[in-house]
Amino acid sequence: MSASSKKWFWSLIILAALAFIVVGFLSDTSWTERFKTFISTQHLADSDDDDDEIEQDDDVNRPLIVKLDEETAPYTGIQTLKLTKSLLFPEFKAYAEVVDIRELIQWRSRLNQLRSAVTIAKVTENADRLEWERLKKLAKGTGSVASKNVIYAETSWREAKANLDSAEFQLEDAKTELIQSWGESIANWVMDKSSKELERLINRHDTLLMVTLPMESSLPADVNVIRVSRAGDRASARKAYFVSPAYISAKQIQGETYYFRIATGKLRLGMRLDAWIPENSDPDSGFHIPDEAIVWYSGQPWAYIQLDETSYKRIPLSDGKLVAGGIFIQDEFEEGNQLVISGAQMLLSEEFRWQIHDEDDDD
Repeated sequence: MSASSKKWFWSLIILAALAFIVVGFLSDTSWTERFKTFISTQHLADSDDDDDEIEQDDDVNRPLIVKLDEETAPYTGIQTLKLTKSLLFPEFKAYAEVVDIRELIQWRSRLNQLRSAVTIAKVTENADRLEWERLKKLAKGTGSVASKNVIYAETSWREAKANLDSAEFQLEDAKTELIQSWGESIANWVMDKSSKELERLINRHDTLLMVTLPMESSLPADVNVIRVSRAGDRASARKAYFVSPAYISAKQIQGETYYFRIATGKLRLGMRLDAWIPENSDPDSGFHIPDEAIVWYSGQPWAYIQLDETSYKRIPLSDGKLVAGGIFIQDEFEEGNQLVISGAQMLLSEEFRWQIHDEDDDD
């Protein structure tokens, strides 16, 4: 309430009180009761007016300017950074888990046994075939070999040939099963006897991850690198490289699944990780506001830019995106703005100290 309004208010009260005293003598109603009623009514009305003024003035979304004293401004320790535009690849969050590769080792052992069985079957088949052909020539040329011996040799070869076919079928079926379970890329690692990728997994130089996307999300076709962190901290996330789709879905989250590989580091079997997936290959252009420049007021993030030697303006960051180390925002700032990176909290305190002085001046 302004000073002039208050003077008018109290003058009105005094006049009303005198009127009620006169009327009180002329009626049965106590003048004191009338006076109390009037004061109560006026107080409620005045309170409503004050509330309206507060609602109009207390606009936290209105960027405000704070001006420091010219003598003290150089000693406040405020530091600024010149803003330049940067690019941000939008991301969405997913989940990853370290995969147990012991099954791959078992698959490699199984395939080696089947290959050995095929090799043995080939040797047996080849020997029986040569013996049968030798006996056929002798029987045809000199007649010194009984026909029944030729028949026995042929039967032995055909049996060996069937065993070879069976061994080869088993090997091919195993390969197909492996591909269906793990995908073609990882299956090729297992089937390749000299696979460096599988050896790196076995020796724990690399770790295999299964990444599960949210149900409404898909992996963009051109995404080959993602970031993962075991602490949920995007700033410390490391690169993981695409391997193949995973044909096994997670039990709890029914989203698309993919295999990625990453340098093992401190990862351990069964660990659950956070993953950040690029949404597309087209970056957004904007400004990166570091954590040290951000202040919070009324549940919203803000930052200050310097206007001149002593003046600073508070800028809202509510439309920005949380990123590693700060907030990325496309609007509100201009290239070349001097962003306050040290002393922002002091400026916020100074700004509201000014507001308190302004309210006191109304008295």
